[in-house]
Amino acid sequence: MGAESLIPRQRMAVIRYRVGGEPHDLHVAEPDRSVQAHGLRAIWRWQPEGERGIRVWLRINNVGRHPIYLESADVLSAPLPDMGCPLNRVAVYQNGWISWTPTFARRLDDGLYADPGTETYRTMHQPHPQDENTIASEWVTVIGGGGEGMSLLAGFVTMADQLAEIRVRRDGRGLVARCYFDGALLRPGDALSTETLLLRVGPDPLALLEGWAEAAGAEMGARVGTGVGASRPGTDNSPTGWCTWYTYYGENTADDVLANLEAIDRYDLPLEVVLIDDGYQTAIGDWFSLDEDKFPEGMEPVMEAIRAAGRRPGIWTAPFGAAEDSQLLADHPDWFLRDEAGEPVVGWVHWGTTCYALDCTHPEVLAWLGETFRRMRREWGVEFFKVDFIFAAARPGRRHDPTTTRAQALRRGVAAIREAIGDDAFLLGCGAPLGPCVGLVDGMRVGPDVDPNWHPIWRNDLSMPSTENALRNSIARAPFHGRLWLNDPDCLLVRQRGADMDLVLNEMRTLSAVVALLGGLTIDSDDLTAIRPGRLKYLRQALPPTGVAARPVDLFRNELPRLLVLPVEREWGRWWVVGVVNWGDRTTETTVRLADLGLPPGRYHAYHYWRRRYLGVVEGTVTVRRHQPHETAVLIFKPVSEEPDLLTTTFHVCGGMVEVCDLRRATLLQVSGRTSQVELRTLLEKAGRQFGEVLFTVPEGWQPTEARVDGVRRDLRSVAPGVVALGLTLEGRAVVEVRFVKGAGSGK
Repeated sequence: MGAESLIPRQRMAVIRYRVGGEPHDLHVAEPDRSVQAHGLRAIWRWQPEGERGIRVWLRINNVGRHPIYLESADVLSAPLPDMGCPLNRVAVYQNGWISWTPTFARRLDDGLYADPGTETYRTMHQPHPQDENTIASEWVTVIGGGGEGMSLLAGFVTMADQLAEIRVRRDGRGLVARCYFDGALLRPGDALSTETLLLRVGPDPLALLEGWAEAAGAEMGARVGTGVGASRPGTDNSPTGWCTWYTYYGENTADDVLANLEAIDRYDLPLEVVLIDDGYQTAIGDWFSLDEDKFPEGMEPVMEAIRAAGRRPGIWTAPFGAAEDSQLLADHPDWFLRDEAGEPVVGWVHWGTTCYALDCTHPEVLAWLGETFRRMRREWGVEFFKVDFIFAAARPGRRHDPTTTRAQALRRGVAAIREAIGDDAFLLGCGAPLGPCVGLVDGMRVGPDVDPNWHPIWRNDLSMPSTENALRNSIARAPFHGRLWLNDPDCLLVRQRGADMDLVLNEMRTLSAVVALLGGLTIDSDDLTAIRPGRLKYLRQALPPTGVAARPVDLFRNELPRLLVLPVEREWGRWWVVGVVNWGDRTTETTVRLADLGLPPGRYHAYHYWRRRYLGVVEGTVTVRRHQPHETAVLIFKPVSEEPDLLTTTFHVCGGMVEVCDLRRATLLQVSGRTSQVELRTLLEKAGRQFGEVLFTVPEGWQPTEARVDGVRRDLRSVAPGVVALGLTLEGRAVVEVRFVKGAGSGK
C-alpha cells in the first residue's frame, strides 16, 4: 500500500462556517483546486511523504466583504482502506484530551472503556460533542490489527492553532480528521491554515505511533534534548524529586517540607527537586497570599533552605483559573471567560470551591501571568514549575480576542509562563490538552493521579485517581516520551501499608517497576520522616531514571498492555529488560514468547529481578509461575556467551542500564589459541548509598578464582549452577574485578 492509495477516491474535505448568522458547509473534493462560496475560498493541499506517507491540510481565505465565523474543518473525510484483518481484531488508538483522560488502543467493537456520563467528566475529558457511532481520538490515532495486515496512522503533526481529533466509525467504514475553530472570526482579507494531517501506513502500529510523535515533535519544536531536566550533568535524563502531595494533600507546613528535606539528606537519596504542591496559598489565583498557619515566614526561607541543601525548589500552581472567593476575581472580573449569558465560565471545582477560567487572550491576563511567574522565579528562586488544570484556558466561552481558537488561547497562556521563567527552568504541564503544549513544556503528566489504592473508587471511570489508571495511561503514552517532552507518570509511593497506603507489596513494586521502565520523571511522595527505612530500597532501585521509555509491544493486542520491553545496547554487551504485568485480580501462570518481545532467535540467560531468581537458559518462551495479582515480573534477558559474562546487577530495576558505566574484559592467559583465564572489570557509578549485588554467568568448564571491590578481596556467592553474585554497598562509585579460569569441572 503506497501513498497514492491512502486517500480513496470517495473522499472530501468540509469547512463549516457562519456568515451573517447563517450556517454553511463548503465541500472540497479535489486537491490543489480552489473552491469558493460566500466569500470563503479554500484549497486542499496534499504533499506526498516518501512511499508510504502523505500530508494533508486546508488553506482558507476570506476574499469577501463580510466577516466569516469558522466552526470546524474536516481536513479529511474518507472510507478506511482495507486493513487486511477482520474488524473484530482491529484496534484503534484512542488518545485522550488531557493528561488524565483515558488513553489506550481499544477494539472497534468496544471493550474496556466506559463513559461515566457525568458533567464533570464531560467538562474535563470531552472537548467536543460525542457520537456513539464513532471512537474519537485527540490529535492522533493508529488503526491496526496488532500484527495482522497493515496499520494506518492518522495524526496531526501541527497542534498549536486548533484543537483536533480523529473520529473512526465503529463499523470500520470510515474516518474523519477534524480541526475546531470554535467560532473564531476570519476578517475580510485574512487567511489561515488548518493543522497538518499526516497519514502513513506500515506493518507495525506501535512504530507508526512512535513515528508520529517524532514528526510532531520536530514540527512543534519539542523541548527535548535541552538538558534542562537532567538528573545527571551532561545527560537528558528526567528529573527526580520529592513532592508534598500524596502524604499531606495540601495540609503540609513549612516545617514538614524542611523535615523531609533533612530526611532526604539523612538517607542520602539522590532526589533533585523538592516540590511544594497545592495548599500553600489562601485561594486559587492568589499565589502570593500564603496561608500563615502553614508558612508563617513566607515562602522565601523554605526555598532558600532547599537551595542550600543542593536541591532545586519546585512549586505547584493552577494559574488559568481563580477561586470564587479569590481577590483576583474580585479585583478583575473582566479577566474571565464569559458564556453566552455573560456569566463567568467555570474552569473546574477545586475541593468544593468553584474556580472560574481566565481569558488568556486578554493582554492584562497575559501580563499578570508573566509577572506572577517572574516573581516566583526571581524572588522565590523557583527552578521547577508544575502548572496544573491547564485545560481551563481552553474552556469554551467568549474571549477578548474573537479571532482566536481555544487552542491558541491556551498556547498564549502557556507561552507567557515559558517566557517568564526562562529556558533554564523546568516547566511541567498537568491536566493539560496535550497538543498545544508541545514546544513549551519540558515535561507532561500523561495519566490520572496515582493513588494509595490499586483500583479507583468508581471502577467505571478510568480517569479517576488510582495506581491502575495512572499506569495504564502512562504505558499507552510511552511513545511520547523523549519525542514530545519528558513523560511524567506521577509520583512513586513506596511506604509501608497502613492507614494512608493500601497498596500491597506487589502493587507497590509494579508502580516502582513501571515508572522505572518508562524512564520519565521519578518523584517520590512519601513522608520520609516516618517511612520504614527498608522501604527506601524500592525508591533507590528506580533511581536515577534511564531517560528511555520501554516499548509496550502488545499495545495494539491488549487493551491492558502487559509487555514492556526495554532493549539495552552498550559497547560491552546487549540485553533486554522486560516488564510482564498481571493486571488481573487472580494468581496465574504467564508464558511469553521471546519473539513477541522482539528478541532475536537464540539462547538467553533469564533473571527475575524482584524474586532475585535465576530462571536458567531459555529459548523460544519463558514462563512466570505464580504470577500474582497486580504483579509486574521484571525479567532480564542476556544472550548466552561461551565465556564468563556480566549477567546483571540489582542496584536498579533496569539491570545495569544506569549504574554499569564500563565493562572491560581482559584475557590473561591463552592455551593452544583458546582463552583459559579472563578478568571482568566492572565500573559502577550511582548517586547515593545502596546495597546490591553484581551477578556473573559462569559457563560449564569455568570457575571464578578471585573477586575484588576497589582492590579489596571479596567472597562470591553461588546463586545457581552457572551463576555467582558479589554483594557490596555502592557509595557513588566502585570497581568490581572478578577472575575466571577454565579448567576441569563445571562453573560454580
